[in-house]
Amino acid sequence: MPRLGALVKQAAVKIAAFLFNVLYALCKVGGRRKEVVFVTRQASEPSDDFLALGSAYEDAGYKVVYLSQRLTKKAALAYAVLVIKEIYHVAKCQVCVIDRYDPVISLLHLKTMPVEVMSGEDYVRFAEVPVEPVVIQLWHAFGAFKKFGYQSVDTAEGHPLSEMELFEIHRNYTWVVCSGEGARRPFAEAFGYPVSRMLPIGRPEYKTLCEERARLDAGEQAQPRRERIRVLFAPTVRKYDKSVHPFAELFAIRETFLNQDVFEEIWSFHPLDVGEAVIGGVPPTLENADVVITDYSSIVYEAYLLGKPVFFYTPDLEHYMDTPGLNANPVELSPTLVAETLEELVGCMDAYAKDPTGYDWAAFETFVGQSFEGAAKDPAQALVTRTGSCE
Repeated sequence: MPRLGALVKQAAVKIAAFLFNVLYALCKVGGRRKEVVFVTRQASEPSDDFLALGSAYEDAGYKVVYLSQRLTKKAALAYAVLVIKEIYHVAKCQVCVIDRYDPVISLLHLKTMPVEVMSGEDYVRFAEVPVEPVVIQLWHAFGAFKKFGYQSVDTAEGHPLSEMELFEIHRNYTWVVCSGEGARRPFAEAFGYPVSRMLPIGRPEYKTLCEERARLDAGEQAQPRRERIRVLFAPTVRKYDKSVHPFAELFAIRETFLNQDVFEEIWSFHPLDVGEAVIGGVPPTLENADVVITDYSSIVYEAYLLGKPVFFYTPDLEHYMDTPGLNANPVELSPTLVAETLEELVGCMDAYAKDPTGYDWAAFETFVGQSFEGAAKDPAQALVTRTGSCE
């Protein structure tokens, strides 16, 4: 039966790819227009990144189309309609922007050109990139904290390599946007492209966060001192249902392990963990927090840009190093910010409450490293300028 199931899946993918490409060929009749299409399957409305980049493309004379539909069982029909619209607009547009893996893009036969693969890039799976249209992967996370994509194949938190190859996951990107120079190589490995295809100019949210930090530093949003320290608990998503989840265990004993006279707890599990839509933009819970406690979530980079201190709670580090794996290990890079037991976590928070000025910012800087090196002051404008072509 497993073998039969695999054959059925292979046949279904081939049929879908055939139908996609027939429709794509028909829609290409009449040529392309100066249009950019934004597509997401994670929410029913475009993210702040998409809106900012769309505005920049509008200023450059492009017609902007947003296609947003959260993929759920109840919305299967609506998603099918989205796929048809997507194929039509990909056939007509000059630029297509996505923020996650998109099966339509991966299975279409787009016009491509070869790109050079340098020595040491033996991980490369895709040595051709689209020319028509230009396809931009505006990945939704900053930095390269945990491994993903082709870095984590055949692990419990990743996908089987056979499935990645069947669906040709992450095929057909002209450019992949990353947060900075420090993220280029990990992103290249995760997506399977040469490093030269990684654009280290940042997402539009980078500008928003930097401007917010500048306002905070200038005292424009100074607020009276709170009676209690607001602590945001923000773990990463656990895709594998049998993975250990220390934050779920913490949540079960919430309001008992921290002094409630000193701390106010804010809990923010990943939307995919609790069955909610992934909303783009700066999480309001982060803006309202004084301190962040996470495990392996990329929220650490957003917190850094806002000047929010972060502590890592990693009792499952050994397990997580195996699946999916880490590009940046906080125990090695910033051990003074890591708690591997509940007792150590409580100790870290009590010490912070007694002396917030004693927070080890140098250790935090070491962890972030070159994640934002080279990022553009206005990523949206830089993206429009750079990604209007495949060169």
